[in-house]
Formats: sequence, structure tokens, C-alpha cells
Amino acid sequence: MNDFIYVIKIMYALKLNAGLKIKRNLSAFISDKIIQACTESTLLAAIEKFAKLLDADMDAIYNDAGIDFLIVQKKEGMKYLNWLRRYPKIAGMIICLKKWTDIEMAVKEIDIDAIEESGTALPQGKFKIPIQFSTLAPLSHGADIKAGNATLFRRMQIMSTTGCCLELPFYAGNAIRGEIRDLLADHLVFSLGIKKKSLKKWFYYIIYSGGSLSDNAETTKAFSKLLEKNGAIKAEGMHKFRDTLPGLSVLGSAIGNRILSGRLNFSDYRPECFEWGNGNKKVSELFQWLYFTRREDDESHEQGENSSMIVNTECIKSGIKFQGGIDISSHISDLEKSALGYGLLALQKKGYIGACNRMGYGKVQFEIDNIPDSELYETYMKENKEEIRSYLANLNVFSD
Repeated sequence: MNDFIYVIKIMYALKLNAGLKIKRNLSAFISDKIIQACTESTLLAAIEKFAKLLDADMDAIYNDAGIDFLIVQKKEGMKYLNWLRRYPKIAGMIICLKKWTDIEMAVKEIDIDAIEESGTALPQGKFKIPIQFSTLAPLSHGADIKAGNATLFRRMQIMSTTGCCLELPFYAGNAIRGEIRDLLADHLVFSLGIKKKSLKKWFYYIIYSGGSLSDNAETTKAFSKLLEKNGAIKAEGMHKFRDTLPGLSVLGSAIGNRILSGRLNFSDYRPECFEWGNGNKKVSELFQWLYFTRREDDESHEQGENSSMIVNTECIKSGIKFQGGIDISSHISDLEKSALGYGLLALQKKGYIGACNRMGYGKVQFEIDNIPDSELYETYMKENKEEIRSYLANLNVFSD
């Protein structure tokens, strides 16, 4: 029997002494708690976290389980922690077996290789516009994978310099692109003196979300002047569109069933840590869990009825620096480049990214080099306000 049985033994004991009332599938519930607990940097910390998540009575755990575990975790703790990170559902399934003899048999069949995560990522390279930001408050950036009511921070798989597969946190460059798009869209609406609600939905989605590929009849009709009869884009019409709306052109968008390519390449943003090859901290030291409650203040509820929802979010701690940047296409015009400059300055001034901004999370300090001069774009928007409004009216973007 390998020593991993002692890790499973203490987790099994914690499950038996859990103080929570579990209403859903037990194995799935335990697996979710393992996922959350194993974001800790050591196996010892992970087991302590697991106990807290289960509200387990530590005094009820038999002594030999604790002693054997302490001996094992000191010797091969990281190997077992990495296995639990890799296979939380299998671990949950084993722990939820009813007979201890079945658990022993299952663990005996597990061949735990040395899954030690080692090596570092390859260098990210340099950018024409290097961007760094430091977290001044916890930063939330949710992944697609959830663990019950807990949201994990976004990660990507990379091959390290030693050939190991690492799952490392990152902040998506597309999220930064979306922030700049929103800021340029707000500036467009403000500069032209129009209201957001006066825009037709399809155009609102184009300037704020980048549009979507579709054969929307209204969109196609509005841009018919830019298209030939067979649907091909007229070069002259598209040049006019780009020249009139440089803030939209520089980021690109989908118009009907066509893609208007942008002029920029956004990198993802990597926190400084050993595994990314750009810092000294271990990646597991970057995280913290935040817990808050979303309440529904509805006076119609009966007394004692609780409609609040507990939310758990894995965040990057305050004080962590991220590195990334933007590369610029050689086809970019001076006006488009200036529009980018305005967007970057607005992003820097805003100083918030990620989720849960209104609860104080996601405050950051940007350090951006080589920001293009925004004066050309700002002057263009002031001096050509009526021409731009007329152009948009001709595209029929305004609601009646």
C-alpha cells in the first residue's frame, strides 16, 4: 500500500465529521471542496482548508490518521497535492466509498507518478507597447470551470522548459481589448452628443461588443452601401468607414457576415512568478479566496426565509504585477494609432479591470510605455462631429 492512503485516510475522516448538511450529490460536493482546497501552496495547508470548507470537527479525528498524515506530507506532500489537483473527481469518488476496505483497494490501484510540476514557461517576448499593471486590490478573473459556488481564476496550460504541463493564471488580453473598446465607444457617444438608447441594438453591439457574425437583415441593409451585390466589401466604402470611425476601425469588429480586421494584437497578461519565468514567487503564493454574500432585499419574503447567495471567488492578491503588451499592425493609420492612444490613457485613468469592480476589487495601477499621442484623434472628433453624425445617420444607426 503506498503512503497516499494516509492522505486519503485523513480526508475520509474529515468527510465523516463534516458539520455541513449536504443536499446534492456527495461525491460532486466533496470534489468541489477538493478543487478549492488544493489551490493552497502546500498539502498541509490544503488539508486544513478542506477541513474548514467541510466545517469538520477536528477533535473527532482519530490520532493515528493525523500523525501518519503529518509524516507523509513532509516527505512527499507536493507529489500528492499535485495528484489531487489533477484528479479531484477521482479523489472525491474514492473518499465517498462507503466501505474502508473498498477505499484501500482503490488507492492500492493508483499509480502515483512523480507529477511534480517543474520548469518555467518560455519568455513572453517584447511588445511595441509594453504594458504592466500592479494589483492594488484583489483581482477576480473567472475561469469557465467552477467548483460548486466557487469561481476559479482563469488559467492556461503551457509546456514548461522541462516538458512538464503547467496550468498557470493569466489575465486575458481580450479583456483589456474589451475595456478599451468600451472606453472608445463611450467617447464616441459623448463626443457626438448622442445617447446610447438612441442607437439601434445592432450598432450598439458593434461599438461596445465588437458585433457578431450573422446575416442580420437590418445590419446588411444598413451597410449595403459598403457592399457589392454579391456581398463583397467595396474597398472605397470600407476605407470611408475606417477613416470616419478610427476608434472602431483600430479594434475591428464583425459587421453582418463580414469581419473588419483590427490593427492590433493584444497579448495575455502574466503575473510575475517563478513558473511564468518572470519572478521569484511560487504561483501558489499569488492567490487568495474572497467570500461575500449577494442578498435580495425583498420585503415580500416570509420571516426567516433567506434568499441570499454565498459567492466564493479565487483572486490574485493585492501587490502582484502582471506583464504583457500590444503589437501594432504596419497598416495602422496615424488617426487609428492616436485613437489607441486615447483608449490607453482612458484605461490608465479608469484604473479598474476584472470582475466585482463595484465591490472594490480589480483596482490596478498601469505602467504603459510608448503610448501614442491622442491629440490627433481628440481634435478629429471635435472638428468633425457633424460629419460623423451625418455619416452614421446615413447608415441608419439611430432609432426613430
